[in-house]
Amino acid sequence: MNLFPLKITSPDGDMFSESVQKISVRGTEGELAILAGHIPFVTYVVPCKAKITLENGDEKIAQIEGGTLSVSEEKVILLTGKVSWE
Repeated sequence: MNLFPLKITSPDGDMFSESVQKISVRGTEGELAILAGHIPFVTYVVPCKAKITLENGDEKIAQIEGGTLSVSEEKVILLTGKVSWE
């Protein structure tokens, strides 16, 4: 599966920075799943569990406070107030 660079950043600093297969979060309009090659866009994210599929297929889950998700051709950045890993 294709990978893309994902960075999760909070006021405490970078909380995650790796190449991943997928991230799933809840935007203001509903659930979002981002894969490599997704069209660029920016959206607000509501408090939710961010589900990240790692390069090896394992899943990592974080409770996020909400924020913004920025998808570009080069990378995906999630800016959030607080991150708690499960």
